Amino acid sequence: MNAAFRSSVLLAILLPIGCSGETPHAVPTVASESSTLIPAAASECSFGAFVQETDPAGLNVRSGPSIEATIIGTLPPGKAVGDLDGFKLMIEVLILGSTNGWFRVANARDNPELSGQRERSVFNGEGWVSGRKLTVKSQAATGHASPNAESSVALRSRDGSGFDNDTMVRAGQLIACKADWALVEFSDEALSDDVRESLIISNAARTGSSKRHFRAWLNQICSLQETSCDGLATQLE
Repeated sequence: MNAAFRSSVLLAILLPIGCSGETPHAVPTVASESSTLIPAAASECSFGAFVQETDPAGLNVRSGPSIEATIIGTLPPGKAVGDLDGFKLMIEVLILGSTNGWFRVANARDNPELSGQRERSVFNGEGWVSGRKLTVKSQAATGHASPNAESSVALRSRDGSGFDNDTMVRAGQLIACKADWALVEFSDEALSDDVRESLIISNAARTGSSKRHFRAWLNQICSLQETSCDGLATQLE
């Protein structure tokens, strides 16, 4: 066997494993239901969310669900509100759909009623933004393995409270959505010690997430900042 042939055989063996030093993903050993914590390709949704942008240039809104799509507008970053200690007012958006971590948004607003300040210029047409910059406020008592109230519980708090506190909102980012359900990934490191200790997180909630992160499907989404609501109807329609 000559050297060239040996090299071609070796390459054929290695290619299915992965190239450029990548290692294959391990197959999750969890119940099939929990596999829905890994988002589906595309879905339609309807609920309110908030933009967690810190870049002064704002969050780009694109014509399609891709970094290559044309930028058609921007959404400003959060801003401090003097009367509310430590609170940053976020741009509010209506979520209409998702695909591969991107979300179709519309009806963006700055909410001058809450800030008491002049409303900033905001692109309020339809477009796509990355879910890494979106978060939600859920008043649900439990997070589920599927966007179904009958599915197994992936996340709950020990005292039965919802997930609408400021810490949970800041620690979350949108991964996917379906109807009035949001798949949210939370960062352990972004949670305060008391909030983290108050949560009961299933092993399934860690599936599909990076290290020190967990996911759950949440409903009863509240689209109002710094106040309570019934969590059932969006305020942005």
